[in-house]
Amino acid sequence: MAELDDNPFRRALKADDGDEFASLRPFRPPEERVSPRKLDQTRTVADMNLADPALIARNPRIAGLTVHDLSDLADEFSGIPVYNPKVADLTIDDMMDLEGVFQEFKTSAARQVSAKAKGTVSGSVDVSCCCCTPCCCCAAAETEPLRA
Repeated sequence: MAELDDNPFRRALKADDGDEFASLRPFRPPEERVSPRKLDQTRTVADMNLADPALIARNPRIAGLTVHDLSDLADEFSGIPVYNPKVADLTIDDMMDLEGVFQEFKTSAARQVSAKAKGTVSGSVDVSCCCCTPCCCCAAAETEPLRA
């Protein structure tokens, strides 16, 4: 097994008198920055403005679910255990409430697309509900839902 000093990067630092570089951490971001991916994964259902805030406020477990939690929920419905405590605490009623939130969003988005097609100005649709809830995953995977 090779010694650490055999590492070509360590030899290059020593050759260039790179003591000033020895303490650098190339993958550590500056303290004031937060990873964009982390920001995206930690957005909650309440933060996304998917539905009427009163609807979301009625169920704090749904309001507090993050994008990461929704992905874990979809994985659980696909048969992949993720052991996420937020997902494990959801009841059938919670999942129905979550479906209601996404149903309201889908209906609103459809109205906006329809209004845009008619030439009126509409808001931006920047959230995709595809594959983020179990029903969307099933709908996306099922090409012939009525065929038995």
